[in-house]
Amino acid sequence: MIGRNAAVAEVSEHRHELQGPVAFAAWLGVHAALLTTARAKIETFVEWGWDYFGKAHADPVLDRISQADINWNADEEKQLLAEGIRSCMMKR
Repeated sequence: MIGRNAAVAEVSEHRHELQGPVAFAAWLGVHAALLTTARAKIETFVEWGWDYFGKAHADPVLDRISQADINWNADEEKQLLAEGIRSCMMKR
């Protein structure tokens, strides 16, 4: 997930989770590193800077109504449910 100073990233083989501005900066760095020419990198940083510091911000466009009801905590809820089931099984 990515947004203005709001991002989540998993890094390294241990899958450490980064959140917020640090993850946002990591996202920018990874995508900038994938650009091939110096000119593309410069143009991209200028465009990103303009978008980031500019005053006009457009609302996100959702073209599918099903996207509006995404449960971003679904993985955590499944994990908590599984841990609860395991703890109940161990108590027996």
